[in-house]
Amino acid sequence: MRTRRKLEQVTSMAALLAVPLRLEIIERLRGGPMIVGDLVHALGENQATLSKQLGVLREAGVLACRPDGRCREYALGNPALLGEIIDGLQALAMDAVVQAVECRARRTARA
Repeated sequence: MRTRRKLEQVTSMAALLAVPLRLEIIERLRGGPMIVGDLVHALGENQATLSKQLGVLREAGVLACRPDGRCREYALGNPALLGEIIDGLQALAMDAVVQAVECRARRTARA
């Protein structure tokens, strides 16, 4: 049972990170905390869309939120760990592309 619960947690986190805008938000916040208005400007998204995704990430425990006057400042809850996860996923994706290209080349060479 414990293994299933762990797998479900990993699956939930993978689904959370499967939305490109959420990854963009995390990437921006790797540079340090930002207020919503600055994220809107940096990412070119409307505030409603961005606020919804910030809420999802905050609810999942990925982001911390601190009121800053009339604004809210967002920061990564665990920047080092999230950085490692994102870097690992990027490396895995690049490796998968290389392997797919090599596989296609071998298939073409056999044909």
